[in-house]
Amino acid sequence: MNTPLLLKDELRMKKYFVVIILLLLFKGGYAQSLSFDVFTYTPPAFFTKSELPYRVQWSMKNNDTSFCIITIYKSQPAKDDIMKDIMAQWNEQVVKQLTKAEKKPLKILPEQLWDGWTPTLAIGNFYESKKKCIVMLNSFKKDKIAACAVYAINDKSFKEPIEEFSNKLHLKTTK
Repeated sequence: MNTPLLLKDELRMKKYFVVIILLLLFKGGYAQSLSFDVFTYTPPAFFTKSELPYRVQWSMKNNDTSFCIITIYKSQPAKDDIMKDIMAQWNEQVVKQLTKAEKKPLKILPEQLWDGWTPTLAIGNFYESKKKCIVMLNSFKKDKIAACAVYAINDKSFKEPIEEFSNKLHLKTTK
């Protein structure tokens, strides 16, 4: 009498095992790390991806016109001074790309060593449809290479996706 009950339990356990394996495979495929130039990253969920040879960009625009744009740029030869790198990146990736962006960042904050790279965060504003927006440029320098990631938002609701993306953004130890 116990044999059919044991078979049912065994079948149930096998089903659970298969479901768990499928869930792990799905999660692993969904959260897969990708690479671009010196960066490895996990793409932000629900964002639209656009890729050009010199950058990868993800964007999301909500019905209420709030938006978030995340861009990582291909590395370039670094200048002798990290401030020159930041100002060159700010000019190219912020001032030339975003409407009415401030010519200089409002704040520049050095950060702790990150994957062997020296990071610096520059924060400023730009205007989109007459609304003041925030832009953050995260500059990275190692040896004679400089790279950057830019985050542009017009609503604080995008704080979480930016933090999640930046927490999963890594830099390669060699190019």
